[in-house]
Amino acid sequence: MEEHDLLKQPSAIRWLSLERAVKGIRANWVALVLELQEEEAARDCPVSKGIRKRLRTLMFPALTHLLTDVLAVVNRMNLTFQKEDVNISSIQPVVNMTFASLDDLMNGPGEAEMKFNEALQDAKFCGITLTQADAQTFSRVRTEYIAEITIPSKKDSLRSM
Repeated sequence: MEEHDLLKQPSAIRWLSLERAVKGIRANWVALVLELQEEEAARDCPVSKGIRKRLRTLMFPALTHLLTDVLAVVNRMNLTFQKEDVNISSIQPVVNMTFASLDDLMNGPGEAEMKFNEALQDAKFCGITLTQADAQTFSRVRTEYIAEITIPSKKDSLRSM
């Protein structure tokens, strides 16, 4: 076993909760930015300023939209595994469908990311000017992220066949 394959301690990621949190942040991003701006102005709060600066980079809303698409794919598979009466013969097709959907995301944006791209105009998103609006950097990070979550899993899936 390679070092990154070792499970040092049991852990559980609540993917459905994570998806809801990401969707909530995505839906309330403008309100978050504006609230932090008001907090910064009213109290001269450096924490609010730091968080607001991060939220206003192109990377933050772009990754939030990408995560929405990725988590939707992953959670479809998770829901299958959480059923009380999982049919073993249905697992491999669900895994294959998940990989196919992730491959689709590798080749182009998903629904949420497309909405982000359509709403992004002249480095502005929802009327807020984004900083560090480097689309090439996001594209590279996006590709690396999707590759990272699919390639190791595909190897494991092939080993178990």
